[in-house]
Parts: sequence; structure tokens; C-alpha cells
Amino acid sequence: MQTTEIDPGLARPALQAPAAAPATVPAAAREILPGFKVDVSHQEVDQLLTELEEIYKNQPTEWLSVSDIGQMLAHMFYEDVDELEDALKGTFADFVCALPHCETREEGGKLLFRLRPDPPASERRQMKITVRVSSGEDLHRVLLKAPAARIEVPSMEFEIGTEAKRSINTLYNHLAQAKQNLALHAEMNTTRLPAEHHLRILETTEQLEKLLDVDEPYDLVVHDPSGLSELKPAEGAAVEYGGEAVDPPEGTGVHAQFGAMPDPTADFADAD
Repeated sequence: MQTTEIDPGLARPALQAPAAAPATVPAAAREILPGFKVDVSHQEVDQLLTELEEIYKNQPTEWLSVSDIGQMLAHMFYEDVDELEDALKGTFADFVCALPHCETREEGGKLLFRLRPDPPASERRQMKITVRVSSGEDLHRVLLKAPAARIEVPSMEFEIGTEAKRSINTLYNHLAQAKQNLALHAEMNTTRLPAEHHLRILETTEQLEKLLDVDEPYDLVVHDPSGLSELKPAEGAAVEYGGEAVDPPEGTGVHAQFGAMPDPTADFADAD
């Protein structure tokens, strides 16, 4: 089926997979989710993590002041640092120290941190994670969705596309955010969209609502050519690995779209 994009110009070609590698589990890459000492299932924490990583990427120095970044985040989202720390139920320093992909050190009486880089693509494998959703409890799983990853719902030919940033949230919130984005898109473009397209978007939001209510069992499939996505807990999910990981080009955007896309991880062998 031809893919129909919600916003023209936002779609990007599917990443092409290299030849499939032998059926082996990839070399142990650094997993993030199991190491978290904070609850990452809340959208507020996901937002803070996302902005923390973006600020770090745009700074020229390797080590940054925890206090300075805390002040910056507080001014972005809260009245002051006290309100930020109330939301975190602890100090910002403790929050940073609890992140498994952060390293900290003291220098000149100040606590500094840096983010560990992702493992090189040669040490990662393309992956596909299939979750059978049979009850609301299954949607409480936390998915670290890598920028190159997309979430497919085969039963309704719908997917949440690639993003510019890593996203950490429950499966429920990933779907709920997609529903909200679609509804907002339809509302803001009522006069610009063809009537048939507008109606189709509204029908899709209704179908997503049914997925959130788990009216009947369905599959969620995470396709990640970068091999950086993680699911917690992963028990009961089917994880398959393909060839060497492929990182997305710089500056790719976010889109959600209808219809099936070519599967860049088509040649897989079940992981042991």
C-alpha cells in the first residue's frame, strides 16, 4: 500500500539494511533503561531527559556544570530550581547522578557531568521488537525509542515515524502522543487538507483510542535500524536481530504516517 504522509515533506526514505549477518545476539551494547534509578515512565521526566541531552549536544565542552544546567532547565519549564526539584522529588544533582548514561566528577568544588557516547554502529545490530498487547498492563512497558526507530501497528497500517531526538516513555504514552499530534494536525489544517484526508486522520485517532483501551489484542512492532532502542520489562517480547546497525542521517525530523513502509530489517533471525 502506498504510504500517505500526514505532513508532506516530513517523510524520509526508509534506511536500507545491509546484508543480513549470521543469527547471533549482538555484542553487549550499553543498555540504558535497566540502569535508571528514577521513574522514566512519566512524560515530564522524558522531557527533562530530552532537553538535557539536547543542551549537552550543543555545548562546546565535554564536561558541564550540573548546577548551571539545572538552572537552565528550571528556567525553561519551572518557576525556579526548587519547583524543578519538587517535580523530581529530589535534587537535580541526585537526578543526574542516577542517570546510567551520565558520568560525574567534582572539579573546583563543582559537580560536573558528561554523557557517554553511544557504542559505534559496528558494535550494534539492527533490531525488531514485537510486543503482543493483550491488556492495559502491557502498555505500561517503558520504551526507549531511538531517533531512527519507528513503531508500527500492523493491524491498522499505522506507524509512529522517526524522530530527531531519543524518546523515553511508556508504550501507552507513545500511542497517546501520536493520537494527540494527529488530532492537533487535523484541527490546525481543517481548511487545507482534502476532506477525505481529514476524515481519515479523525478515523485514525478513533482507532488509536481503541488501542489505548485495548479493546482486543494487537501487536506493536518497533523497527530500529540503529539498534539503540530498549524495552523494559522485555519479558514476553520477541526480539530479533539483523545486520550491522545503520545510523540515521543528521537532521532527520519527526513524522507519523499511515500505511506500510518498506521494512529495513526484513531479514532477521530470532535471538536466543
